[in-house]
Amino acid sequence: MDSEKSALKTLIESGEFLNRLNVDRKTSDLVFDERTLKALYEMMGKQSIDYIDFPISSGKESVVFKAYRNKKPVVVKIYKMSTLRFSNIGKYIEGDYRFHKESRSRSKLVYLWAKKEFTNLHELQKSGVHCPKPIAFHKNLLLMSYLGDQRKPAVSLREYHGDLQPIFSQVIEEMKMMYRDSKIVHADLSEYNILIHRKKAYFIDVAQGVTTEHRMAGFFLERDVANICRFFSRRDIPCDPEKVLSYIISG
Repeated sequence: MDSEKSALKTLIESGEFLNRLNVDRKTSDLVFDERTLKALYEMMGKQSIDYIDFPISSGKESVVFKAYRNKKPVVVKIYKMSTLRFSNIGKYIEGDYRFHKESRSRSKLVYLWAKKEFTNLHELQKSGVHCPKPIAFHKNLLLMSYLGDQRKPAVSLREYHGDLQPIFSQVIEEMKMMYRDSKIVHADLSEYNILIHRKKAYFIDVAQGVTTEHRMAGFFLERDVANICRFFSRRDIPCDPEKVLSYIISG
């Protein structure tokens, strides 16, 4: 076992593993600290990941990569160990009964965040809400299905140039299903974290999602509705936040 750890450490320090991941040095400097490299090495073996391709998106707290698993495209989301802070995400964890027994130590906070997004995606899938299919999580990594075609990944709602009226109707229906069937509120929904794939809306970035029993669920839902109505109203599609909120809650 010690020889295996030593060999892995040597591989990581040599930079050879980064080369095999097919990522540039700038990206690796921002994302791939030694703990993440070890976790990624372990996941690639356990989940039969052929290779990591290119970054699809990058934010303050995570980077999303296209990868290949058994020769089929998937997504690996890496939560940054250095930038995710409890001060930013604590309100989404505190009060969520599903994780009240989980350790919230600083060293394990990012791991809990990955588990939380996997759990939320799983709940949405069970209720029929359109979202990436969760495949596995390991430490600060999340493996999901890929949304897009061979040429490029699916675009965000903000970048979509097709007919928005059917998309609007679907988004509201999905929000209702999420609330009433999955018992989850997204808590950060906007045109930036809805992808359009084959003319259907898919909700992404659901790590902060809380159950409807959470003490701030009502506030988060109102904020989500306000964000969605603001976007569609600017695209000349009438959206009354009060009516939408009432429809989601009571039908």
